Amino acid sequence: MARRGKVLSGSGRRGIPSAGALVSREAFRVLSGVSERELAIWEHEELLAPARVVEFDGRREMLYAPEALRRARLIRTLAEELEVNLPGIDIILNLLDQMNR
Repeated sequence: MARRGKVLSGSGRRGIPSAGALVSREAFRVLSGVSERELAIWEHEELLAPARVVEFDGRREMLYAPEALRRARLIRTLAEELEVNLPGIDIILNLLDQMNR
């Protein structure tokens, strides 16, 4: 029988809605093509955040929503193809977030 996790925290400043299927950090990295280092930097800079953080057997697991995958792909495009720096990406994401409200 699967153990249920305890929710520790919600989303960050630019939160990801918890609707829809959530994937583990490892699955998210594989699907988005993002390295652990890139993901850690983007989370530190608050460009991206997990939808939920749950605890299983004393170990924390970050879970990501489909919206985070789309956001990660946008961040990669801006950074790699358009060569936008992190402060510029932050501004673009803020503007897009405001437009979608």
